[in-house]
Amino acid sequence: MKRFLMVTAVLGSALAGAAHATTVAEVKKKGVLVLGTDPTFAPFEFKGADGQIQGFDIDIARAVAKDLGVRLEIRAVGFGSLMPQAVTSGRVDMAMSGITITDERAKVVSFSQPYYRSAQVFIVRGGNPGKFAWPASVKGKVIGVQANTTGQFVATDLLKPRGATLKVYDDFAAGLADVRAGRVAALIGDAPTVADLKKRLPGQFEQAGKDLAAEDYGMVFRKGSDLAAAANKTLARLKASGEYQKLLNRWIVQK
Repeated sequence: MKRFLMVTAVLGSALAGAAHATTVAEVKKKGVLVLGTDPTFAPFEFKGADGQIQGFDIDIARAVAKDLGVRLEIRAVGFGSLMPQAVTSGRVDMAMSGITITDERAKVVSFSQPYYRSAQVFIVRGGNPGKFAWPASVKGKVIGVQANTTGQFVATDLLKPRGATLKVYDDFAAGLADVRAGRVAALIGDAPTVADLKKRLPGQFEQAGKDLAAEDYGMVFRKGSDLAAAANKTLARLKASGEYQKLLNRWIVQK
C-alpha cells in the first residue's frame, strides 16, 4: 500500500509457527499456502462483521492457492513485521497487503507482476472545512502518515521541505480519527481507501487535491521463489477469464 520498507529484528506473536516453504513443490507437499497480511486496509484486506479476513487481495490469494491445489491459510501480521521479515524468514509463504513494488524491496524479496495500480492521496474531513489542497496549501499544516509506508516516505521527501509537519501513526484508524476531529489537516492514504471510506462512512471523509504519487502493488515471496511465477500465471488467468474484473467490481469499483 502505501507501505515502505522497514527493517526490524522483532516478530510479533501473530507470526508464531513458521511456514518454511519457498517453492511450489514445498507448498504442494504441505498442502497449504500461508498468506501474511495486515487486515487494516479495506477494501484490500480487512475483518468483516464475522471477524473473518476478506477483501480484494484475499480473493486473489485464494485463486493462487486454488491453482496450486492447496488451501489458503491467512495470518494477520502487523505490517512492520510483515515486510520483509515474515517473508524472508519463511514465516509466511507469501504476503499481500497493498504492498508497493520498489527497487529497494526487490533486492530482498521477489514480486509478482503488478496486480493493481494505486496512488497516494490526501484524505480530509468531509466538506474539507480547512480547505486543504495539494500542492497549494501544505506550508504550516500538520499531515498524518502511517508509519513505514510509502506515504510516509513520499511525504518526508515532498512535504517536509515545503513546510509541512508530519504526524506519524502506527494505526491508520487513529489517523482517521484525528482527521475527523480536525487535529490534522489531512492523512495520506491510498486512493481506493477514500472510495471505501465514502461507501462505509458517507460524508465523513473525502480526497483533497491532486494525487501525491502513483504506485503498483505486487504479491511478495522469498527471493528467487518459483511461487512468484505461479502467482503470475494465476493473475494472467484471472484477467483472461474476466474474473479479475469481477473482483474489481466487487471490492473496488464504485457503483
